[in-house]
Amino acid sequence: MSSIVLAVGNGKTLFGGAGVAPDADLVRFVDPESPIINAFDLCALRGDGIFEATTVWKGFPVSLENHLKRLANSARLVDMPEPNIPALTRAVQLVIDQYDDPEPGPMLRIIVSRGLDPDTGVGKAADRTPTVYIFLDAKGTLHSLEPITMLDDARRTRRTSPHAPVAAQRREDAELRVNCAVHRECARRGVGDAILFTEDGYTMECPNSSIVARYGDTFVTPDPRIGILNGTSQREMFAWALEEGKKAEYRKLPIAELREADSLYMTHGGWSIPISAIDGRALAVDAAEIQAINDAIHSGRTHEDALKIGPTGDYE
Repeated sequence: MSSIVLAVGNGKTLFGGAGVAPDADLVRFVDPESPIINAFDLCALRGDGIFEATTVWKGFPVSLENHLKRLANSARLVDMPEPNIPALTRAVQLVIDQYDDPEPGPMLRIIVSRGLDPDTGVGKAADRTPTVYIFLDAKGTLHSLEPITMLDDARRTRRTSPHAPVAAQRREDAELRVNCAVHRECARRGVGDAILFTEDGYTMECPNSSIVARYGDTFVTPDPRIGILNGTSQREMFAWALEEGKKAEYRKLPIAELREADSLYMTHGGWSIPISAIDGRALAVDAAEIQAINDAIHSGRTHEDALKIGPTGDYE
């Protein structure tokens, strides 16, 4: 039974190529427990690369189109070659086709390194082709709809002007160290996750997920132009809300206002997860609504609408 499927992608085809090559030229499958990373790869040396992650629910890769669009944007922001989206889409499907575990929601990850370090003797002789890994994992930690607790005192310095750079979903030493440190602090305090906010008091995101606040029938998330990722699962949740006749807003969201929300949700990896408390303050959790949101996301019902959702107008 294939519970964990790991493929190494053909960087020349998946990045910088055109059209969809034959399947055999897209990926090669390897033993998930075998060592395959080159010690001179920038992914190993410096954590230099980009990535995307989502759930494959009963064979359906949730928000894949939006994830690959965001991967392309991340590649542009960090001066990597442009990804071949049709080829990557096919490569992901090849990985899904190899999976046959009964677990309905394995995690899908696409990890792209900049390639071999050109400052090393081995890297100098290479052509700087990106290294690509794609895997499905049913045996690691999977998502749960169990409500989580949250703390909100993790500050991060970030410019908030209209010219702040939109974040890239990237693997980079400094960013990873901050996020890992936040998660260690959460574990030490016995809470599920943390909300990061700017020094001038505006909500940003969680270390690896988006945050959505609900006030009555209005769902609010921080405008990604503050310098954070434009969440894919958050857009799926907004699509659900709009289909249900509710309102959805992108805007600058003061952390003080977030603390007063009727409900809070953490969205990532193809899931909307309820937050039951923030810094000890209990929040309303509607289990039936949470199930309905995730059912809509996992069925693909919200997919097309989510592609069209994003902030509009001038950033203020």
